[in-house]
Amino acid sequence: MDGIQDDLFTIRAVHAAKDLVDEAMTLSADYGHEVSAVVQLAAQQPLDEESARSLFTRILVVLRGGVGLGTQDRERVAAMVQDEVTQLVIGRQRNPREEDSGGIVLVARNGLQPHRVTPMPIFNGQQVPLEEGYVDVTQLDLWKGNHRVELYVKEFQERNGREPDEVELLRLVQGDLALPSVNDRDPFGIVPLARSIARKGVERPPIITYEGEPKDGNRRIAAAKYVVGSSDFSHEEKERARWIRVWRAPLGTTEDQFEAIVVALNFEDDHKEPWPEYVKARLVVERYRILRENITGRITEAKDREVRAEVAKQFAIMPAEVRRYLRMVRWAEDFELYHTEERGKDTADVRYKSNDIFQWFYEIDAGRGADKLTNKLDQDDDLKPVVYDLMFDVLESGAEVRHLHKVVADENSLKLLQQAHEASAVSKDQALNFVREAIAESQRSSPTNLDLS
Repeated sequence: MDGIQDDLFTIRAVHAAKDLVDEAMTLSADYGHEVSAVVQLAAQQPLDEESARSLFTRILVVLRGGVGLGTQDRERVAAMVQDEVTQLVIGRQRNPREEDSGGIVLVARNGLQPHRVTPMPIFNGQQVPLEEGYVDVTQLDLWKGNHRVELYVKEFQERNGREPDEVELLRLVQGDLALPSVNDRDPFGIVPLARSIARKGVERPPIITYEGEPKDGNRRIAAAKYVVGSSDFSHEEKERARWIRVWRAPLGTTEDQFEAIVVALNFEDDHKEPWPEYVKARLVVERYRILRENITGRITEAKDREVRAEVAKQFAIMPAEVRRYLRMVRWAEDFELYHTEERGKDTADVRYKSNDIFQWFYEIDAGRGADKLTNKLDQDDDLKPVVYDLMFDVLESGAEVRHLHKVVADENSLKLLQQAHEASAVSKDQALNFVREAIAESQRSSPTNLDLS
């Protein structure tokens, strides 16, 4: 009889746990795909009845508490559910041998199981066996011996009589803890890196010791932590930043091997050549134009902002950079059209020139309102040959281009610029001297330099 009652109790308990799972699945659907996927992941774990009931009871408490909340609060609720499931999954993936020996645990994520890095990496001539896997970035502290932050740590010590603790070191790197001698609010460029990580995650795996101390990648870790701890990012972006792929050194890795890693990754040039800005800008503008062409109906300013934001997200840049590239490419194309069609220059030569001076197409937009050089180029057909010919054959710096809007606004300076254009057919040096005289004259004639006494 007792055995039958025990069986009935077990059946009821299993059904009760299943009811909790079903209710959690139903409620999670109201929170969107992300939360549903997390709850489904929990349901797929091989749990005993007691563990399942405990887990899904906690999940239901969180989900029920989120009914009727706004978007930001619902994202917070979603993060709480994610935390519950994350702790479960981490617990099931722990390697007892790693825990017993004090090692940080690598977990599987995004289809990648922890594994040995092959071929074995070589740093400054030394082979170092490494394992690859994911860790929760909140489990990592920054390395106090990081040479990048050495001056900041020394100043902190001198002013406080002690080393910064883990939280203070992170705040120093993130720019939240100001030092009297440091004027830069973001001395290590954490904010732009954090935005990039929020969009695409940490791409190059930091290298950590067996215990989890990062010997390389401290800045990436600080930026990922910035995303996780900031209210400026969505739940999806925070999760992308939270789970980072790392290379972990084995227990017993020597200081010489770690020194080889640090030297190789900070002293040796990887000879990676960045893409020219001209190339990147054209790709951005091409994508923007394709998206605009696919829009039906009137394109409002709000809609155009949405397009720029979508392009920015695709290329991991800010919308303001998309706007800047749009302006620069517009004038680069106008410059190229003038030289190929009106001057008959070789198309390839003109493109190479545009690539070489591409930053000038930002400087050409200097000035305000009607005083902008670009506005005058649109309105004055005689001015365009002067400016574009000098840009192609004579000018040597973006600073010279930046001053041209003041030059063309002053009658005497403009005459000198026209003389430079005429002289360019004979002597570049003579033409450049005229340009510099024109800039100097415009500065003397500037209202800020006039004697009003």
